[in-house]
Amino acid sequence: MIKVMLVDDEPIEREGISLILSKNRSNFEVVAEARNGKEAVERALTSKPDLVFMDIKMPEFDGIEAIRRIVPSLPNTKFIMVSAFDTFDYAREAMKFGIKEYLLKPSKVSEVVEAFDRMVEEIASEKQQVTETNQINRRLERVHSFIERDFIVSLIMDHVHEFDQGEWDEWLGLELKHKKGFAAVFSFESDRLHPDREEKSRWYRMLKQVLHEHSASCFIGPLTGFQVPVLVLFTDLEKEDDEIRHDFARSILHQVQKKVEQCRLYAGIGMVVSNVNHFSNSYKEAIYALELVHNHRSATYLVYNERLKQKRKELIPFEIEKELVGAIKKGDMQKGLQMFESYFQSIQQATDFQVKLVQKAMDDFFIVLTRSVKELGFDGPIQVGLGQLETTMQIKEVAKSQLIDITEQLGEWRANGMRALLVQAKEYIDSNYHKAISLEQVAEEIGISSYYLSKLFKDRFQVTFIEYLKNTRIQKAIELLLDGNMPLKEIALNVGYKDPNYFSTAFKKEVGLSPRDYRNKYHQ
Repeated sequence: MIKVMLVDDEPIEREGISLILSKNRSNFEVVAEARNGKEAVERALTSKPDLVFMDIKMPEFDGIEAIRRIVPSLPNTKFIMVSAFDTFDYAREAMKFGIKEYLLKPSKVSEVVEAFDRMVEEIASEKQQVTETNQINRRLERVHSFIERDFIVSLIMDHVHEFDQGEWDEWLGLELKHKKGFAAVFSFESDRLHPDREEKSRWYRMLKQVLHEHSASCFIGPLTGFQVPVLVLFTDLEKEDDEIRHDFARSILHQVQKKVEQCRLYAGIGMVVSNVNHFSNSYKEAIYALELVHNHRSATYLVYNERLKQKRKELIPFEIEKELVGAIKKGDMQKGLQMFESYFQSIQQATDFQVKLVQKAMDDFFIVLTRSVKELGFDGPIQVGLGQLETTMQIKEVAKSQLIDITEQLGEWRANGMRALLVQAKEYIDSNYHKAISLEQVAEEIGISSYYLSKLFKDRFQVTFIEYLKNTRIQKAIELLLDGNMPLKEIALNVGYKDPNYFSTAFKKEVGLSPRDYRNKYHQ
């Protein structure tokens, strides 16, 4: 629908054009009318018409002046000039604004309709062109985003790429040769254990927006797990490298944290490199710094320095392995992925980056992990072994994929399977409390380790297995005491106590009365 505005100081002229259009065309709507140049400007800016039939000679100021004031605000609006005078000077002025249609009063019906049709076609053509341009721009933005991510990933993983330095410069729109920069790795942590993809995408978009507002020379990698790698380039010679890195981290974290809810953002910052081809070194440093942030939550970011460099050399991976296995067993995806980054780097350093040794270490880790999760009673499929891989980065990505799969399975199993195990254990105790049952017997019955069964009871019921069994026996004893005149010795045997004296002592400790006194009190 074309929005039309009619401008003429004679009401009959406005009515005439409106009548001609309404009888011959239906694809329009008169959204405003004006009787002089001043009104024309005011109402055009309010109604934003697509097409204006503009009289030239009017009070206040003429049609040419009205157009001159309208066009800066509404550059896409089209005009058809209407005049009772065939004056070349007016036409020449109108041509300055790109106006091509000129009607003489009184206008023939065919002339009005044909001028209208030509303008409608032009409007439609321009709108189509704008749509196509916007689509192209959106595609180019997406392509640029993909190229940016590919660039970051290629630097992180030291890929040999088919693009040379000059082609990267052309694609990314800057000269990288004389730039220096550093890696930053941002890590999101949600209040929810398993945030969905849409929520993580929202965090990612917010971080990208803040980074691009901060600097045009930030290249942002993909969100993998909960982490986003970023390459920050700069040529600022007035500040020290450390000051630049600290300012950057504080600014980004502050801006993002103001805009996201139920989520915290942390950062590790690598050292400055003078050649972007050494970016992978800065990235590894950023990952290590980030891991230290996660282990010491008094900080939200950490900048890698020489002191941390020395500490990193002394890192022992066994403690990290223990934490990693613990996070996976809990189904904690965020911590698991964070610990894996640090653990894998430790393995690489310990093996001097030798592919076969790295793969052997990771294969051994999955054997340890398999044993650990089987102890929980988890019987889901777990792939042990990574196959034959050629690079440490391939090993890392395959191992990470398997860890994500295992962690997701364990998370789901803990939500559903753990409850079922506790029901089985409780049912077994309820049926066998009168026997001399042990934690080991119940664990074997339901198919999990005694250690894990003990932990389940403590987590779920806030009591140990022994306390739970004792409470069950005492409750059963109370039922028998209130139910009749069964001898106390027989009651003790029926609830699993071979020694009546021990039963009496245990009962009094829990209830506050001996079995005999309890029965007498409630049978009076």
